[in-house]
Amino acid sequence: MRIEMNKTRKISIMAIFVAVGLVLQYIESRFTPVNVPGGKLGLANIVSIINIFMFGGANATVIAVLRATLGCLMFGGVSAIPYSVLGALFSVLSMWGAKKWLYPKISMIGLSIIGAAVHNVSQIFVAVWMFSSWYVFSYLPGLLVIAVVSGAVTGYATEVFARRAFKPWEVVK
Repeated sequence: MRIEMNKTRKISIMAIFVAVGLVLQYIESRFTPVNVPGGKLGLANIVSIINIFMFGGANATVIAVLRATLGCLMFGGVSAIPYSVLGALFSVLSMWGAKKWLYPKISMIGLSIIGAAVHNVSQIFVAVWMFSSWYVFSYLPGLLVIAVVSGAVTGYATEVFARRAFKPWEVVK
């Protein structure tokens, strides 16, 4: 379902996706149902998955990193930038790779679960590096449980959106 378009239109659409991701991130930061540090629903991941299918991994990575950076500056804090940016980077790269090698054997739900899990693992590695403590890994099992649940919810929402937003011959199956 990759879309061919001129450069100006492509950049404009990518900017819109960054903005949509920021809106989803803001909504999530204000109304998140999970009260566990680092445990979030990951609504902005919807934008990342759609971008992987529309623009490919390289452009999806740019969009995710821009969204994560701007989101930290707008809603989080400067200290959250390494966690958010590296989590988004490795999450998108893992979903891109999974899509490239496993799709259509794996659904958008599966891609989303992979992205959520890799995002959490990446953040744990950032915390280990920043705090110089391996004890942070004890937090990982709980985060991975949250990643499976939130990844499944976000992946399902992405599938529903993709089926309704794109013409029947463009639907990602």
